[in-house]
Amino acid sequence: MASHRERDVRNAIHELLDVSGAFDGVYLSGLPEDRGERSGDRRAAVVEPEATTAADHWDDTTGAMVMTATAALTFLARDDDPQLRDEAVELLLNTAAAVLNGRSLADVTLPGSTRIRSWTWLKPNAPERRIVAKLAFQYLVEGWSGLDLSE
Repeated sequence: MASHRERDVRNAIHELLDVSGAFDGVYLSGLPEDRGERSGDRRAAVVEPEATTAADHWDDTTGAMVMTATAALTFLARDDDPQLRDEAVELLLNTAAAVLNGRSLADVTLPGSTRIRSWTWLKPNAPERRIVAKLAFQYLVEGWSGLDLSE
């Protein structure tokens, strides 16, 4: 039976972003400086869980539930030149869209529903600029109690 753990999906997102070569660091659950650590990253991404909803289209508990989830992807670019950092963070967003959109992540998500659906430019805080994007994806869980309980 396929795993239905969203952490596997987030780990797959992490891996795809990391191997793209566009980032100095890709993190799960916050940047190093958010944890009191030093970070020299000029180009970084953070993958964090956001929300999930379950839907079924019938009254039968034996059919598959459609789980619709979002992950927050924060992209960060640092540069003393405001225009260059804005261009760099936009390139990070576009790179993520190119490697994530339309994929089955961790062999769990439905490719047609996996895509960056929206993003927000955060106010610049020199020397950095951040974009927070919402990556949406769907997966199926067989039955109402079919979630993966393994550690």
